[in-house]
Amino acid sequence: MRKLAIVCGAKSSDYLAPYDTHEIWILANQCQRHEGKSISRVFELHDNLSEHDDGYADYIQGLKVPLVVGENSTLDGEVFPYSECRDLIGRDYFTSSPACMLAYAILRGYTDISIYGVDMAIDDHEYFMQRPCMEGWLGFAIGRGIKVTIPEQSSLMNFKYCEGRDWNGVDKDFGNKPFTEQEFQGVAEIHQREINECRAQIEALNHKISAHDGARQAYIRMSKVARSIEAGNQVNSLVESAVINGKN
Repeated sequence: MRKLAIVCGAKSSDYLAPYDTHEIWILANQCQRHEGKSISRVFELHDNLSEHDDGYADYIQGLKVPLVVGENSTLDGEVFPYSECRDLIGRDYFTSSPACMLAYAILRGYTDISIYGVDMAIDDHEYFMQRPCMEGWLGFAIGRGIKVTIPEQSSLMNFKYCEGRDWNGVDKDFGNKPFTEQEFQGVAEIHQREINECRAQIEALNHKISAHDGARQAYIRMSKVARSIEAGNQVNSLVESAVINGKN
């Protein structure tokens, strides 16, 4: 039996990925986090790579790991089989890369699939557009008899509220929350590191601005010296030029 683990970037459970016992599929934008690990397949389904730096495409191509790409991608790799996956459920329903990865795994006959680093609970786009699709494909996989493992740390298919039994009319009391306080703090720390990096860049730019401003003022002063000379004044020093310009 081939055991597959789809591993994405959610901090709640990505660290649990079973590299030693499973094939590992990852997202291309997470590759650096998995350096030195055994990776079986990389997915980059976005045709537009403009949000990444100029070296991103070359880096992905240089990994020498099987790559699955979008229909109009400029990358070299296997084109994701949208039509074949569509035939599995009879409609287009591919609102996230993890859902596409799961659909691909079902299509390729994997019977033991684990999901790590997938929560889809951070922002509205993930929660309302991507998560229902992912959970739909998970249900489809389970319905086909595929063994699906989702760690308790993930919020996927992990909501304790039961309609009718648990109804009390107070939304805030429904089920478990997507993240614990500690996990929220962990995500906050990630953003703090990004803020610190941005501030360091701002400080470096301010130093650069100061250097250019010093040069600008020096050249303005020199332009006044040149103007004095062009006016026929005898200028023997910058102090003298300042006196002459002050009179003008």
